[in-house]
Amino acid sequence: MTKGKILIVDDCSMNIELLQETLAPFEYEILTYTNPFEALEKERHSHIDIALIDIIMPGLDGFRFAEEFVKSHKNTPIVYVSAHGENENKIKGYNSGSFVYIEKPFDVKTVRAQIQSILKLKEVQDELLNEKEKLDNIFEFSSNEIILTDINFNIISQNNKILKQNKNYVSDNFLNILYTMRQDEALKELKNFVKLKNRHTQFRFIPEENIYTKATVSKIYSNNNHTGYLIILDDITEEIEKQNMREYFIEMLTHDLKTPVRAEKRALELLLEDSFGELKEEQREIIQEILNSSDYMLRMTDNILTRYKIDNGELKITKSNNSIKKTLEFCIENLKHQIEAKNQTLIINSLLKDEDSIFEYDDIAMRRILLNIISNASEYSPTGSKISISVEKKLNNIEVSIQDEGSGIPEEEIANIYAKKIQGTKRFRKVGSGLGLFITRKLIEAHDGTIEITTKQINNKGTNFTIFLPVKKSEKRTLVQI
Repeated sequence: MTKGKILIVDDCSMNIELLQETLAPFEYEILTYTNPFEALEKERHSHIDIALIDIIMPGLDGFRFAEEFVKSHKNTPIVYVSAHGENENKIKGYNSGSFVYIEKPFDVKTVRAQIQSILKLKEVQDELLNEKEKLDNIFEFSSNEIILTDINFNIISQNNKILKQNKNYVSDNFLNILYTMRQDEALKELKNFVKLKNRHTQFRFIPEENIYTKATVSKIYSNNNHTGYLIILDDITEEIEKQNMREYFIEMLTHDLKTPVRAEKRALELLLEDSFGELKEEQREIIQEILNSSDYMLRMTDNILTRYKIDNGELKITKSNNSIKKTLEFCIENLKHQIEAKNQTLIINSLLKDEDSIFEYDDIAMRRILLNIISNASEYSPTGSKISISVEKKLNNIEVSIQDEGSGIPEEEIANIYAKKIQGTKRFRKVGSGLGLFITRKLIEAHDGTIEITTKQINNKGTNFTIFLPVKKSEKRTLVQI
């Protein structure tokens, strides 16, 4: 298999034979022509690695042949073959500005060295052209903006996919572009990145109104020397618009759904309190069932909103000194209808002194935690069963334990209850229960606490949830973002 093709055009067959013998060791296919017109016609579409052209030929001299030849072989180097001093001032090279020609009579070793040097240079040239073609295709067909800069962020090349397409920023400075667009946060991030050893960074900026862009910046190195930056801009406008729609949906969910449910819940409570006249037992049971469903819907709505905020890093808790006794009393009062409906008994065992019950936590978040666990304990325990709640201080922790008499949880399924991807279990197959426990864990962790589950099955039934909360007291309110 040959490495490529060498073209020899000379009206003297003796010169052709000498050149063929000289170039034979290179393992290239050698194409020879004594008629320049025939060479142009037959090799118009061939890939030629180098062409050796006699200058003086009848009908078409070497210079005019070269002018026609380069029209279809613009990247092929041409070497002229001429007698000593013949048309020397007219000889021009086609290889990166240099020129080479062979003088007749020629020395075989010298010619081989010249041609071998040109062929190696041609190989490098072809590799560079291939890489350039690949880069041009990436620039052309990529939906991203690709920017190459020097070490000072002066733009060397770009494909104008996102930045204003009616303006070419080549020779502009990318830092100045961000400054002009008043993208202060992006500028700050990029300047910090320059000082650090990190190879890559990402940030968002807005090049135009209502156009959101994510920039990925990478440092370019050559021989371990930092030579510039590759900046890829990704248009994330559609993604941001979808996120805004999700946020709008969540706001609608929390307002338009929770508001009427709260009103319904209050109206049902008034009915159960006989505020509009005494109810029959059958009526009371029906209203109680509706009230339980309303409570469940409110908790579910809160859980969906909280999960959304956790996933988007928007959930914040505000810690201040509160009484865990009062928080627990609120939760029990809120769930009394659910517990009474199943004829369950709630046993409270508190070993806390009044002063020990006060420590730093977010009262609203703690209500969510206790409501989720106690509600689950009631829901998954049989009618007439007992639910035991104990609160005590051990060392620097407040421990809250909730024990039910349900069917328990298989050991292999306990790990799934708190997984970020909610998975069904035998006990927690009802929609929303796994979500509530995931949120419970996140809220406890935001308080620097932990939660443990112990479960018993078969004859000795029941599950115990134990919350460990560090006791801290503060004179100021503390904001924590999850």
